[in-house]
Amino acid sequence: MPTWMVFLAYLASAFAALLLLHFLRARKWYWHVISVLAALVIGLVPLPEPLQSPQGTLVVGVTFLFLFLWGVAAPFFRKPRQRADEVAS
Repeated sequence: MPTWMVFLAYLASAFAALLLLHFLRARKWYWHVISVLAALVIGLVPLPEPLQSPQGTLVVGVTFLFLFLWGVAAPFFRKPRQRADEVAS
């Protein structure tokens, strides 16, 4: 598999996670914790036999990166809080 294709796949995964956070903002905190835990499980569990190929490794890596980045970057994409005087007016 060409290196540029692997780089492009990881770049697209990171871009999709950050774009999702940008437009939808951070959700409830527990969704992001579950996402990070799922990414760690995916990353630490040995690959099953059908995924022990370059394409399978790429799919697992892209999924791991998406879930991990979506979970870890969530605090940077929180909704801004409204000040009390803005709500009253």
